[in-house]
Amino acid sequence: MRSRTLSLTLALLAACGSPAPPGTAADGPGPAITPPAATSAPPAADAPPEPLPAPPSGLSMGANVTDGATDFRVWAPAATAARVEGDFPGSPAAMAREDGGRFFVRVPGARAGHRYRYVLETAGKELARLDPYGRQIDGDRNVVVDPLAYRWKTKPLGRAAREGLVVYELHIGSFAPPAGSTVGTFESAIARLDALADLGVNVIELMPVHAFGGNPNGWGYNPHSYFAPKPSYGTADELRHFIDEAHARGIRVWLDVVYNHVDGWKSMPLRCFDGHCPKGEAGVFFFGDPAYASTPWGPRPAFDKKEVRDFLLDSVHAWLVEMRGDGFRFDSTSNVRALDGKGDVPGGRDFLRAANDWSHQLGAISTAEDLKGEPSLTRPTGDGGLGFDAQWDGFGWSVTETLEGADDDARTLDKIVWALTSSYDGDPMRRVLFTETHDTVGNGGVRFNQKVDAADPSSWAARKRSTLAAALLFTAPGVPVLFQGQEMLSVGTFSDPPAPLDWSRAQSHAKIRALYKRLIALRKNVDGTTGGLLGKHVKLVQRHDQNKVVAFRRWSAPGDDVIVLVNMRNKAYTRYDVGAPTGGTWKVRVDTDARAWSDDFGDATSGDVVAVAAQKDGEPFSLPVPLGPYSAVVLSR
Repeated sequence: MRSRTLSLTLALLAACGSPAPPGTAADGPGPAITPPAATSAPPAADAPPEPLPAPPSGLSMGANVTDGATDFRVWAPAATAARVEGDFPGSPAAMAREDGGRFFVRVPGARAGHRYRYVLETAGKELARLDPYGRQIDGDRNVVVDPLAYRWKTKPLGRAAREGLVVYELHIGSFAPPAGSTVGTFESAIARLDALADLGVNVIELMPVHAFGGNPNGWGYNPHSYFAPKPSYGTADELRHFIDEAHARGIRVWLDVVYNHVDGWKSMPLRCFDGHCPKGEAGVFFFGDPAYASTPWGPRPAFDKKEVRDFLLDSVHAWLVEMRGDGFRFDSTSNVRALDGKGDVPGGRDFLRAANDWSHQLGAISTAEDLKGEPSLTRPTGDGGLGFDAQWDGFGWSVTETLEGADDDARTLDKIVWALTSSYDGDPMRRVLFTETHDTVGNGGVRFNQKVDAADPSSWAARKRSTLAAALLFTAPGVPVLFQGQEMLSVGTFSDPPAPLDWSRAQSHAKIRALYKRLIALRKNVDGTTGGLLGKHVKLVQRHDQNKVVAFRRWSAPGDDVIVLVNMRNKAYTRYDVGAPTGGTWKVRVDTDARAWSDDFGDATSGDVVAVAAQKDGEPFSLPVPLGPYSAVVLSR
């Protein structure tokens, strides 16, 4: 399957001071966020639309608009007959049986915007069904969508260098609901894109936006469709508009895709789709073998069945080609390739390899949320791996578990050292790093600043240790991810469904937000002074278990060294000596203790630091660096 998919693709492409009083935010209002300049993408980009490349299956499945008609094709091998009915001329239209259990009909007069559904006949019963390939859902019907009708205002951004990515995880339903509503939409989220561009993130990772069951504002990890967006979020073209506007601001959009299971609800649209589901099996799209059929959340797709694998690969293609998505987070790949990481699921690895080969040929980046520490996930497919660009890593737990507690003497540095120096196959940039995600803030959890100080999540200690964790996040090698609201010290749990994000905190905690903005700029090497943070190289320069200080050096090429000192004790040092590879002046690029980030911080460093010729930490020079309590200092030449 992998070689067939790749060859087809190639052929197609060739044609912190004193604590603040409880309840107050000592960082204060600070400077305002740059106001939105526009809510429209710039005009210009594409000429009249060109035909889209064929999907991996090589078939036109679902509803496909042609000149003066719409073609309908559905896979229902157990059905003896099928028809399509809707609000178009010629409804209902009987479908002709094709090879492979498919049914097809061309309906003149059926147009984009018409509603439709399939009616299958199986064992003397009629079954009304949504289209598994349907691009839009309206109640109990699909809507015919022409993917070429949307006129893009931007051109595709192309594949980004993994090393320069800063990702922002976003839940459409709670990110920016319109006035008077508790459920956000693609259109309402556009109004906050300027705030993300100002912050400096260059990737938005959308929590699942495919149609899902349950609450219209839920997390989305219970799929009902792999092609249609959640109706409460908006239409297919409104999702295109959101992506278009993000691209206009230089922000790529990744989609969180859930291929390891579907909704466990008995009336989930794909369950028992063509009426053949003996002994309580979930039907033609799913495993019948009880060893693989179920997950804790719902039925597992039958990855070993060609038609199902093509169905899932076609959805990968649709999100990238029709929606112009830029990449993916594959949810729980440990339940695609294996049974929670154990053994093998038939066809699961082949599906992931094919999905990644296809994604890469289309210029996308793919990441795996696996969390089993499996190096083969991020090994190239040509080397026998699964081909992901990066995988979600245990970095976040190592950092937050170390920094959460108040007892400095009990704080051990082992997990911090591991978080800084671990890698997959020797490449630490294959890691996706985080200190907060929907999983850590949800599932009974809370924000990290709230873990530090439950009574006052805006206290000096909460601000100090949460920004210290952020400094580690943006200076360690890997792809850093923020969870929505983290940059403005949000509080509470991320329930399912979640409460709307409180945007007033962007003003009340503007100085903390400004620190995040500065750390992001350094991570991206915006001013050309921290190129070492883009490199794979990391060296632990010093570990002092008594002082609770670590120092490490990052570099990409000779001469672009960045030195980071991290003080995990509530103690200031007027001079803390650390080894450096070269002498001369080292400039402080950020000190998280600076009063620029909070009025009650200590301003430990006062300017540049000159390295002296003295052996230190195995290096020929020594840097005398002032170091504030619970603070990080980043220096470069």
